Amino acid sequence: MTLAACTIVSPNYLSFARTVAASYVAQHPGQRFFVLIVADLSDPAPFNVDASFTPVMLGEIGLRDLRVQAMKYDILELNTNVKPTFMKHLIEAYGLGGLMYLDPDIFVYAPLEPVFAALDEGASAVLTPHMTAPVFDGKSPSEQDLLYNGTYNLGFIAVGSGAESRRLLDWWEERCLERGFSEGRTGLFVDQKWANHMPGLFERVVISRDAGLNMAYWNLHERVLVSDGNAYEVESPVSGRVPLRFFHFSGVELGESEVISRNTNRYTLAARPDLRGLFAEYRATVRGNQGLAAETLPFGFDRMSDGTAVNRLARRLFAVHEERFRRVSGDGVDPFDAAGPFAQFARAQGLVKGKAAPPKATWKQFNPRDRRVLVIHRLLRGLLQVLGPDRYELLMRYLSHITVLRHQGVFLRDPRWPEDVEPGAGEMQ
Repeated sequence: MTLAACTIVSPNYLSFARTVAASYVAQHPGQRFFVLIVADLSDPAPFNVDASFTPVMLGEIGLRDLRVQAMKYDILELNTNVKPTFMKHLIEAYGLGGLMYLDPDIFVYAPLEPVFAALDEGASAVLTPHMTAPVFDGKSPSEQDLLYNGTYNLGFIAVGSGAESRRLLDWWEERCLERGFSEGRTGLFVDQKWANHMPGLFERVVISRDAGLNMAYWNLHERVLVSDGNAYEVESPVSGRVPLRFFHFSGVELGESEVISRNTNRYTLAARPDLRGLFAEYRATVRGNQGLAAETLPFGFDRMSDGTAVNRLARRLFAVHEERFRRVSGDGVDPFDAAGPFAQFARAQGLVKGKAAPPKATWKQFNPRDRRVLVIHRLLRGLLQVLGPDRYELLMRYLSHITVLRHQGVFLRDPRWPEDVEPGAGEMQ
């Protein structure tokens, strides 16, 4: 069986791609590693810098409506949602019998024999759950957090080349391209949340509980790293002591820091000295792979043709009105054309302003004691008294609905389309 592995990055993450590719090839000599470059670029030459991987440009993989997808989704969403299309392309173009996807912030420490064995025995796909032992300590990520993000971590997935694998990839591709939003309020989380359905919908989907696969911040409560100076092993109540196959450094900080991941408050390196050497080695390796000129190449799908910055609200409203823009522009619609109908709509509705990149807002910036927030709280208390509890609850349900950016099409309409009535908003539950 011809096997290979792949990852997906935009240029700014190239040092991570170089790191995972070299680590995989070192453990699997003779296998190929492919890196998809997600950017508005067509020349692979700047990325032909490593013998450890083969660069593939976004325009090569047969992505349906590439520029439409690039407008619908931000950089994180686009990088994740093209995954099944990329994997289908590689399997077909290179005649692969099996293919593994690994996130760029992974490092491979030992051959992935359990995965190869499952594929050799006819698995249509191999998944790893975020956790294999319960945790209820008030820390993050909790079991409830993983209900939000998905049962299986799609920083890793392996697929075969048979008919059932193809059926799975076709289904997954359609869901990613149509509903691949990072939108927790509607139950969506890019490509990952769809994997919850895979074991139920498709035959021979293997769920590996091997503790050496996909060790990461979300399962540290159940896994301890052991080193004899030559190799790493993992101790777990589920699988005993096994080789560390790969560690997923999701949310890693490359500077000298006690932080294991930006996404957890359960442990620091001070509390987990078993991980200190592993993190020091990984950070040094990634930093050593930095500095290539290609890392500064632009993503490109974050601006209109005149340089106007595109934000997430504009992307969501484009997704809502996508079919109408197709009717106006025809199949050759380019939503990044500053003279095109979408740009005109976005400017008229105030969805885009200026050429400065929009700042990324996070909950860490939110101050519940801000004067403006306190004014809103007083307003809500007044509404409760005026409306009464039953109608107030109905108002809260509506506000929950409308805070989903795609649902704001109910009041952001193009006056040229009088028949517009909340396109794509769905039903309130």
